[in-house]
Amino acid sequence: MDSLSQLVLGAAVGEALLGKKLGNRAILWGAIGGTIPDLDVLSGLFLSELGELTFHRGISHSLLFSVLFALLLGWLIHRFNKTTSLVTRKEWQIMLFFAFFTHVILDCFTVYGTQVFAPFSSYRVSWGSIAVVDPLYTIPLLLSLVITGFIIRTKRTRRIVNYLGLALSTLYLLFTVYNKARVHNIFEHELKAQNIEVTRMMTSPTIFNNILWSFTAEANDAYYVGLYSFYDTVPVKFSKIEKQHTLIQNIDSDPTITSLRWFSNNYFCIDIVDGNLLFNDLRFGAYFDKEGNNTDYIFSFLLEEKDGKYELIETIIGPPKDQEEEYIDNFLARIWGIN
Repeated sequence: MDSLSQLVLGAAVGEALLGKKLGNRAILWGAIGGTIPDLDVLSGLFLSELGELTFHRGISHSLLFSVLFALLLGWLIHRFNKTTSLVTRKEWQIMLFFAFFTHVILDCFTVYGTQVFAPFSSYRVSWGSIAVVDPLYTIPLLLSLVITGFIIRTKRTRRIVNYLGLALSTLYLLFTVYNKARVHNIFEHELKAQNIEVTRMMTSPTIFNNILWSFTAEANDAYYVGLYSFYDTVPVKFSKIEKQHTLIQNIDSDPTITSLRWFSNNYFCIDIVDGNLLFNDLRFGAYFDKEGNNTDYIFSFLLEEKDGKYELIETIIGPPKDQEEEYIDNFLARIWGIN
């Protein structure tokens, strides 16, 4: 999820485990621990754009990293920090492990995918029940931490407030799992009602909310995409998107294409833009006009062919630069349903 959510989750974990001994310093150290896995974004300083894409949420988001780096960093903090007399080495290591691993688990709830078992497996865990940014998850944690910071560390009230924030955010996270199952069933019902046969399907919430959901399903030669809001009173409208995979040469052997297929979990279609290929990752959904027609894609990669090989030349995220306001207006209106 977004950096703020991970920071406040780590801070709440730090407070829960070490707050009684360290007070607000536990919140600070927990926040640092909750942020560390996402420092893999610095790989962009020395990796290609494609390399950075495949490296993010890799080894730094694994169970192995959570264990080994917690042991190392916990030892270092205990060795050089002045709080040695208050907190044991083991307590530092336990706190850091949970700060790291709760970060990993939270990311698994998004659609992006997290390599929990790296480096032994490149499989990415992706439950897709919550958006990468969802204020209803973050706000309870943030408010509870602000209040906690003003309460004396020895007070029982301090722990209660922090646990309340953790409980509310966790309950909301569990609600999103239930919500996803319900929405998934609605889309399955709509497919059957419209006599659309597919081989696999996925759902994910749109950004900032858990009300409006995106749907992508694969058939033999095409994908079907659509949106569903809790406030909809009409059947789901599906847009059919041709795969156009035949536009790619060496689809099974080209290194760039292989990496992008892995990243997109093979939910992708191809377009041609100014003579170059546009690889559209359909897991993140599409943009729709007021009539519900697919007009563009949220996450795409512009490719250039050189000497029979493809190179990633640009990652495109978000609406076209001259249409942001129109797309935002359509998105906000769509959340409230189609009557």
